[in-house]
Amino acid sequence: MIDLPAYQRKGELMSLFTSEFTIMSRPSAFGFLASLSILMVAASDVLADSNTLSTQNSKPVISRTAYSSPFFDQVKLHFKKWDSDGNGELSVNEIELAVHNTKVKGKAAAAAASLRRGVRANRNFAPVTLQKLAVSLQTKSTTENPQPRFESMYEAGVKKLQEVNRQLFTADAPAVESISQGRLGDCFLLASLGTCAYRCPERLREFMKELPDGRVEVTYGDGRKVIMEGPSDGEIIIGATSRGTGTWTNMYEKAIGLRMLEESTSKRHVTPFSYIGGGGTPNVPVQVLTGHQLRRHGCELYRDKTDENGASLADLTPLRNDLKAAFQEGRLVVGGCGPKGKQTLVKGIYYNHSYGVLEYDEETDTVLFWNPFGHKYTPKGPDGLQNGYTTEHGKFRVPLKEAVMWFGSFSIETNEPSEKYGPKS
Repeated sequence: MIDLPAYQRKGELMSLFTSEFTIMSRPSAFGFLASLSILMVAASDVLADSNTLSTQNSKPVISRTAYSSPFFDQVKLHFKKWDSDGNGELSVNEIELAVHNTKVKGKAAAAAASLRRGVRANRNFAPVTLQKLAVSLQTKSTTENPQPRFESMYEAGVKKLQEVNRQLFTADAPAVESISQGRLGDCFLLASLGTCAYRCPERLREFMKELPDGRVEVTYGDGRKVIMEGPSDGEIIIGATSRGTGTWTNMYEKAIGLRMLEESTSKRHVTPFSYIGGGGTPNVPVQVLTGHQLRRHGCELYRDKTDENGASLADLTPLRNDLKAAFQEGRLVVGGCGPKGKQTLVKGIYYNHSYGVLEYDEETDTVLFWNPFGHKYTPKGPDGLQNGYTTEHGKFRVPLKEAVMWFGSFSIETNEPSEKYGPKS
């Protein structure tokens, strides 16, 4: 049943007000008091329903008890379970826990993941109440008053679960071409995953092993072993995609995120995915995976002198030697570029973003980079600093003298043990 819109109730009140004063055409204390009583009751009804009105426009809004949609129905169905403190609101952490819970499956997981994406995009939307959610779902999103696209995010989540392969690894995995960053903002973590999948895929199979009962044994770089539940449906939805080759991308996110969460002193995050969703440096996941320290080689040292095309004229020998040795010895290399600033701005390059470094070709003096988005980009003109670089599945090759003009720094794995994540003597 649809509740009578409050604006219509107000119209009835005005009609009632007019009729009462018609009845009171002759002064009467009794009639005045009786009429006033009727008006006060009617007015209280209108005020009680006024919270069903959108504050953004004058259109009638159906109350939370009457509104229905596939997404909203799932939230209503599971709201009390997810509201762990029973205060009638879902906090950011309560939503994160619902996404993390392996017992929250299917459409319920898609609803929880949609809520997470919505509140992460608009922090002011949390805490979430059913009434606030119902009003948002019925309010047109505008530039001045943006509303989370909960319904479409829910549908995308349901679709992703229908398509996922529940094996940890299929026969073709792991492969860097299969990875595409999800909705977490964890490029810093995926840079190490993609680099390892390209350089030494067997290392990832040793890092994560599926057990007969479906759980996963994880062996960290310091030798510590942990048996974990596989990724939840909610984590699969918001995490990286493996293009049908298993859940290994999400399991890596969960395993690395768990270790980082354990080492954190902050109480802000409550799950591995909530932790890695806050971003970070690409150095740390490599340390967790390998147990080794990394060394930074900055590119800002090589930008003082450039040729007519904007490429560096500096002596790149120290960087060449660093990269050559790392790849010859099988060590991982990652890196990234900071926010747009003094570096060269190149079309197709994402700034404030982490990258995998897959190869250094000594003959051509080029570097093969990998963007965790796993996207395609075709320059409108020859490859270079002006037009960008041809990209397939996130991979693109760049002359080193051009790379140093836009790339921030290379982080190179060493043989030294990590102080925090390395073996304990």
